[in-house]
Amino acid sequence: MKKTTYLLLATTVFVILFASACGGSTAPATQAAPPPVEVVQPTQAPAEVVAPTQQPAAPAQTFAPACQAATSCAAPDVKNTEGVDTFCVEKIPYQNISVAPGTTFETLDPKGELKCQDSGTVVDGKNVITCTGKELWTYELKFTNSACAANALATGTGQCQDGLGYDAAQNCCAPLTAADTGSVTIKVNMGACPLPK
Repeated sequence: MKKTTYLLLATTVFVILFASACGGSTAPATQAAPPPVEVVQPTQAPAEVVAPTQQPAAPAQTFAPACQAATSCAAPDVKNTEGVDTFCVEKIPYQNISVAPGTTFETLDPKGELKCQDSGTVVDGKNVITCTGKELWTYELKFTNSACAANALATGTGQCQDGLGYDAAQNCCAPLTAADTGSVTIKVNMGACPLPK
């Protein structure tokens, strides 16, 4: 009987070992299921990170809106004059230059020979600037978009972000620009007046 008990005990131990070995194989299958759960968690984590990024944008809404591109500080569209476009009055040469309303001008002639003035005439929606100077001489004339004037944009008002100035006339923010932005310098080429016949 001792042999039978011993054999029975050995069989029981073998069955327990076999059952525990088979039971261990189900544990890895259970561990294989969590990786899809881990994949879902990183997908959710960036969504939580995006939400705080959007929250700081809310204070930006307290600033004035950005100015439209049409109201930006663009240089006037003015080209060099041609000598053949000169007209004469009592042997004095003149050139007419058409500019958009709100455009200012400045002669860059150190000798003061070039004289220009707004003629008060409007042709095709543009103001006519009339200039006179010496015959067969070339002068420089600077035109500036008046919206680009340094005093047109106010800084330190708290209504615009850094790097932007407040345009009170249009209630919007525009980029602060260098002094010559919004300006163009052209050459005024005076032609000759014909000799009397």
